[in-house]
Amino acid sequence: MYCEVYVDVFFVVNLLPGFFVLCLTNQFLTGAANPVRALLGAAAGAMGNCFILVFSRELFSLQNGIFYIVTAVLMVSLGCSVKGLKNLILKMCVFLGCNFLLGGFLFVFSQRARRGIFTFGGITALCYWILYIGIRLCKYLKGKRELYCEMLIALNGKEIKVKGLYDTGNCLYDRVTGTSVCVMVKDSFFQLLTEKQQQFLESFCIMEIAEEKRTEEEAAFFQRLNPRFLPYTSVGCQRGLLPVVTVDKLTIRGQEEEKKILHTAVGISYTKLSEKGRFQAIISPEIWKK
Repeated sequence: MYCEVYVDVFFVVNLLPGFFVLCLTNQFLTGAANPVRALLGAAAGAMGNCFILVFSRELFSLQNGIFYIVTAVLMVSLGCSVKGLKNLILKMCVFLGCNFLLGGFLFVFSQRARRGIFTFGGITALCYWILYIGIRLCKYLKGKRELYCEMLIALNGKEIKVKGLYDTGNCLYDRVTGTSVCVMVKDSFFQLLTEKQQQFLESFCIMEIAEEKRTEEEAAFFQRLNPRFLPYTSVGCQRGLLPVVTVDKLTIRGQEEEKKILHTAVGISYTKLSEKGRFQAIISPEIWKK
């Protein structure tokens, strides 16, 4: 059987689905599609498929199967930000799943997609947007149920873990550290301090700082803590001052991601953030974008 294949058309036919699958993979895992990385990975995959088409005598063989696997790993490595073997395996599974879904949609429209390269491109883009909207919708519905996360605060060699609530209304921003501000209740934060440190910070918060001699170690600690006030407005408080300090490290643990921030700002609330004690901190979603 004789079949005439144009390599340039074959390249484009492989490039478009590969690009969209990598975009879907990034969107599913990180919430944002990186088009430049996805295009680079898709181009590598398309060139690999063209290499098999041109130089392989048999399209279906063990050697070609291994080459297909290597090409897929190369596509994911270039198209997604891979960190470690475990992360690679996870992204490979998502990549194959998105590939299966997009391939299923293209199979449904296979008769129309064969009419020309532009028709194929349009149908592929349509299938991508259907899957993209589906992923965004699923993540939105999932996010409405997963409002809580773990927050770990490290200061002066000590570390505590509290339960945090994502609050889109928290738009506090600290110019000193250049980060969004998470707010936690005073009683939880004071677990990181000694009794004398608590007294100093308490005096600062109520603006009654007493002049007393401190050791060099205490002076260095308070300088690193850098207590200050941040103006804010909220429901029931048009003009307020929130005590803010700088902690050594802040770790946010979500369902799928973990974010570590060094030397960031934490606000101290003298009122309970939750009446039933369900959470001890309020976290700004903007912190994931830093």
